[in-house]
Amino acid sequence: MADQDSRQPIPIEDDGRRPVGPGHGDVPASSFDPTHLDFGHYAGRTIEELATVDPDYLRWLSRHPSGTRYRAEIHRVLGVVPRSTDWNR
Repeated sequence: MADQDSRQPIPIEDDGRRPVGPGHGDVPASSFDPTHLDFGHYAGRTIEELATVDPDYLRWLSRHPSGTRYRAEIHRVLGVVPRSTDWNR
């Protein structure tokens, strides 16, 4: 005679909590501020402040992958107008 399967399903009770993740309810506000750097040597400083202190760093950051999220603010502060033919972005 075959052994009987003694496994039983685990009961899941509704405890009122909601699932989290994309597509579930309100999206929390981001804490990202594109006007302030949040990493590296200049963490906490503003893009405008760096434009006077170290504009070369901002030019480099605007071309580097780590600066992608700051690129629009850097261009605004430095007065850069990106063009579609600008391959050095």
